[in-house]
Amino acid sequence: MYDLIIVGAGPIGICAGIEARRAGLNYLILEQGTLCQSLVEYPIGMRFFSPADELAIGGYPFPTPHDEKPTREMALNYYRKVASTENLTVHTYERVERIEPAEGGFAVHTVCLPHESPRKQYATRTVLLATGIWGQPRRLQVPGADLPHVLARYDEPIRFWRKRVLIVGTGNSAGEAAIRLADADAYVWLAMETDTLEAARFRPFILREVQIRVDEKRITPLPGAVIQEIEPTCVHLTWAEGELSLPVDFVLTLIGLEPDTRLLTPLGVPLDEASKPLHDPETYETPVPGIFVAGALSRDGFVYVARERVGQAIQAIAARVRESQ
Repeated sequence: MYDLIIVGAGPIGICAGIEARRAGLNYLILEQGTLCQSLVEYPIGMRFFSPADELAIGGYPFPTPHDEKPTREMALNYYRKVASTENLTVHTYERVERIEPAEGGFAVHTVCLPHESPRKQYATRTVLLATGIWGQPRRLQVPGADLPHVLARYDEPIRFWRKRVLIVGTGNSAGEAAIRLADADAYVWLAMETDTLEAARFRPFILREVQIRVDEKRITPLPGAVIQEIEPTCVHLTWAEGELSLPVDFVLTLIGLEPDTRLLTPLGVPLDEASKPLHDPETYETPVPGIFVAGALSRDGFVYVARERVGQAIQAIAARVRESQ
């Protein structure tokens, strides 16, 4: 029987594995994709909004040239090296199907990908879910939101060269996408729910770069925008200046992400109004004894915050294991 099974091998899952190993726990990390699958799915060449020291884990420095903000590729290389240096026990391409209460703890049922076989079962005293939110982007709730040219993420800006793209969102991801697509010679409209560009939730350096491209007529902001309907070649919306029917080739909806609670709900873990699991703010244990959450599921969306708090969770788990022995 394992002391701990960690679900998710992103930065926080890796951090939890490091803490578990150092605490002497018999642990296993299960990941349905590859190591840091969420980062693999980030846009190629994307730069993080956070500086490198805020992404570092396990006491390992995150070196970047000239103190630049790290790229997706730098982060993938860094986390791979950390996981290898720590010799973490990770099963990749093994999806957790369900978690059930069992004698002494829990039974974790998995299936190996991509062939959907074999199926496995593990016994563990505790479970820490660090599944993040990247896998479940929010969707617009309007007619046409499921059309094939409506995308919730992108990989290469060059795909949109000389195409008409409506980007929907007011956060950093939407702002950066507008910058990168404009630089790839796309015709970019930025639909924002805020009344002004300055009121959008952009970090200062992103706002500055967006404003430069607005001034250069390479990004057209649409403040106060509300999408009404999406058609194959047109988007109908209202905005600060009235109604607008916009001819588009693609719609990129970057309006946030939803927490993945599919493993928690069957266990009876209660959720708050934001669909995130209730948990103890000190130990990160949910109301279901033995089930813990970390990272985005515990409202700690930034690595530099979650890396400290995941240590608290592992300490609580280690204490629980010692008590049971």
